[in-house]
Amino acid sequence: MTTNERFLYLVAGTGIGAMIGILFAPKAGHELRDNIASQAHRGMDLISEKVEEGKKYVQERGGAGATVRNFVERGKQRVNQAVEAGQEEYRRQSEGAL
Repeated sequence: MTTNERFLYLVAGTGIGAMIGILFAPKAGHELRDNIASQAHRGMDLISEKVEEGKKYVQERGGAGATVRNFVERGKQRVNQAVEAGQEEYRRQSEGAL
């Protein structure tokens, strides 16, 4: 499970817990609706804040393009290393068979 998924589950669980707590609280209808609206706005503000933090994180790392390029380059290096290791093993096995 990624950090983003964990965060989303945390936010969802917090929101659900808050809603259940509000629903079982002994308050008048208009107070309850106000509380629900307030909690929803707080949740949206929190999500917006986390999205902005995520944007800053990606920008600090050189943007999404740089992140993808780095990922692809690491993948290419691993594939090249695997191919070289396979070729070396093939040569070694071929020499041993002679």
